[in-house]
Amino acid sequence: MNERKLNQLIAAAKAETPATPGEDFAALVMQQIQRDPSRAELSITDILGMWFPRVAVAAAAVIALCVLSEMVFSANAPSLSESAAQLSDQLLVEN
Repeated sequence: MNERKLNQLIAAAKAETPATPGEDFAALVMQQIQRDPSRAELSITDILGMWFPRVAVAAAAVIALCVLSEMVFSANAPSLSESAAQLSDQLLVEN
C-alpha cells in the first residue's frame, strides 16, 4: 500500500463518527468483571497441572538418586544368583 492511499484511509477513518455502545454495555462489562476467570476456584486438576513440571523433576531426581545409590552400593555386593545360592545353602543347613 502506498503512502497516499494510507493517508486517505487514515483521513477517512478520522472523519467517521465513532460507534456508540449499546444501552446494556455497562451491564455487559459488569457481568464480565464478575465472571473473571482468575477469581474462580481452582480444581484439583488445575492444581496438578500447575505442579506437574515440579513433581516430574522431583520424581526424576529421586529415581536418578536411587539408581545411582544402587550402582555405588552394589559394586562389591554379590550378584542376584550368588545371593540366591547363599540363601538356599543357609535354608538347607538350618533344616
